[in-house]
Amino acid sequence: MSFDPKSPTPSDKENIRGKSRVMPRNILEFGPDQTAMSHPPLAEIRRYWNELRAGRLMPLRAEVDPRDMSSFLECCFILDRKTAGDVRFRVAGMALNDLMGMELRGMHLRSMIEPNARAQFSASLEKMFDTPEIQEYQLRSVPSHAPALTARLLILPLRDDKGDVTRAMGCLVTQGIVGIPPRRFTVDQVACTSLLTGARVNHEPKAPALAGFAESATPFEPGPFPKKTDTPTGVPYLRVVK
Repeated sequence: MSFDPKSPTPSDKENIRGKSRVMPRNILEFGPDQTAMSHPPLAEIRRYWNELRAGRLMPLRAEVDPRDMSSFLECCFILDRKTAGDVRFRVAGMALNDLMGMELRGMHLRSMIEPNARAQFSASLEKMFDTPEIQEYQLRSVPSHAPALTARLLILPLRDDKGDVTRAMGCLVTQGIVGIPPRRFTVDQVACTSLLTGARVNHEPKAPALAGFAESATPFEPGPFPKKTDTPTGVPYLRVVK
């Protein structure tokens, strides 16, 4: 089943706050799951996103108001997907900046992931925009210089003003001592929920199969230096000019 972000929906321009919510028969309602309930900021941002979409597949980015997220703003973010595989922070809360020890605005979301896990993470993240779907990641950071830290990352898709799914909002909450930044994570698990079918799939991330595909490198063996007669004219390659 293909997804057309420009398919007819209730008007995106109307102010949805304070109006009754009418759920079309082909739109699924998502309530807070058990994981979100155990992490209040995740439950709050999921509730807020559900209210904004008001019966549509997802809300518009322009409808998101930071003032409505004041109680959990420090751990929230807005993402901008410029091209496939290029997903960057447009806005990031102070808790995320403190976690990385730097300003995250303009940086890739994958910068929070350990380098050896970024390819798999980016491939999974692309499905969030293309399917579209809700994604929740269980993350772990166990570096040698800091105590163990776990985190939950929730990402919810948004549409831009053209109706394309190029934006997302989300929240990251940690459990443990942050210690010395930056803290980067590996992915323990990701749960994806399709906005079209409501199907939820939990799977363990698998590392990309890289071994066995590369050809063995041919070792370089230098040959003998050419003699003067090896050239077509018999003229040496190098001459000393006085």
